[in-house]
Order: sequence, then C-alpha cells, then structure tokens
Amino acid sequence: MSSLEEELAPLRIPLVAVSIATDNFAEVNLLKRGRKEDVYKGVLLWPWCEVDVEIEVIVIRGRVFKFHEEIKRLSRFNHRNAASLIGYCDEEDERMIVMEHAVNGSLDKHLSDPTLTWSQRLHICFGAALALSYWHDNTPYFYKGRFRILLDKDWEAKVVIRIDSESENSDVYCLGVVLMEVLYGRKATIKDVFECLDKMRRKYHDGRHLDDIVHPNLRKQMHPESLSIFSELAHDCLKEQGYYNIVERLREAFEIQWKHENLVSTFIILYFSFRIG
Repeated sequence: MSSLEEELAPLRIPLVAVSIATDNFAEVNLLKRGRKEDVYKGVLLWPWCEVDVEIEVIVIRGRVFKFHEEIKRLSRFNHRNAASLIGYCDEEDERMIVMEHAVNGSLDKHLSDPTLTWSQRLHICFGAALALSYWHDNTPYFYKGRFRILLDKDWEAKVVIRIDSESENSDVYCLGVVLMEVLYGRKATIKDVFECLDKMRRKYHDGRHLDDIVHPNLRKQMHPESLSIFSELAHDCLKEQGYYNIVERLREAFEIQWKHENLVSTFIILYFSFRIG
C-alpha cells in the first residue's frame, strides 16, 4: 500500500458495502449510463458511515488515470457548491467514487421544466461557476475534464468534477455547453454548439436577436440585459475565452434579473392596491 493510499484509508469503502447500498447495482437504481462510467443511487448504511446516508456511486469503466490522486483532490474540494465526497472503492479491479446524493438530481433532467425559472437557472449557474472558480484557485494546474451539476433540496448547485486526461475539452468549454443548454431548455448536440456560435457571431455583426434559440417560456421572463450578458458569456466559454470574469458576469446577470423581477412585483402590488383602494 502506497503512502497516498494510507492517507486515504479513512475514505475507503468496501465493495460489499457499496453493493448492499445499491442493491447489487440494480437497474432500478441506475441514474445514468455513460461511455466511461455509470452512476447509481443508493443508501450507505451504518457501520460504514456514522448515519445512513443517500449516495450516488460513480462506477468507472476501463483504465483510471491517477485514481487515488483524483480522490485526494476531490476530498479537498470543500465548497458550498461542491458535491460532498463520502469515499471511494478500489477493490477487485473495481474503481468507484461515492458522493452524497442530491435530492433533485442532475440539472439536465430539469432543463425543459417550465417551472424552473430564469432566475433559478441564473442562480444555479452562478453557484456552479463559484465552485469551478474555487477548484481552479486550489488546483495547481489547468486540467481537462468533465463535471456534472446536481441540485439539492433547495435547488442549490452541487458540482461533481471528474478529471479526464483523454478529454478534448476544458471545464470552461463544458460550462459554455451548460449555459447554452440552460438557454435552449434542453440537452445540446454538437450541431447546437456550432449553431449557437454562429448566431452569436451574427448578433455581434448585425444585431439580430436570439429569440429563435432561447426557450420561449424563458424568453418571456428575461430582462434583455440579463440575456445579453448570459448569452455572450456562453459564447466566450464555448470559445474558451474570458475565464477570469465568469463569476462576476453571472452575478451581474442575476442581479439585473432579480431587480427587474422585484420591480415588476412591486408595481403589480401597488397597481392592485390602488385598484382595490
């Protein structure tokens, strides 16, 4: 056992415990099947944790690049918008990462939900950007990888980061895809990415609007300046530009939208108060 494995020993969870937690990786507990990993939900029981806790298990297929180093970095990813690492399993050629379960699941499951408002989407993206910024500030090198945005009971973003040495894209580009999907109200394809970039280019050159790519239910809610800041940021992330002011730009977009909605609400209250009076 290496010194790193000894350091991580308190986080190690036996394969039998993960198997029991997921009911032997039952299909009913499968949350996501991917090219490189599958994600299961389950309940990790005492004595493998202090109290019974709902978990998500990332089962990794194939070769794992510096698995224990990734676990060490994830264990230090302590941010309010980061998903909590419960532990890991490295047994019988199985490699698994065990995270705390987020009650409302993955953001991509809610993209087309009309009840998820524009303000909520901005707040979620802002939280995810804060977590990614924290990761960059505390990671000594620029990395390529993937991340998922989970949502807790209060609809706060909880980011799960996976380092992937074979990935062609940075996390900045991946964030751009997420921002675009939030605008579209659905999962994006490669064709969508090129279409979004083309429409943003035409917007810069001839001032055309983005109404034909923005989800219509969302468009009704948006303050124009909030949309403009957000869409331009999505464009810059897809072009892998402007990383250092992502958080500030999302904060500005959210604050503009929040002020707009509260001003409208105040006007409606005053209007009806006047009518009733």
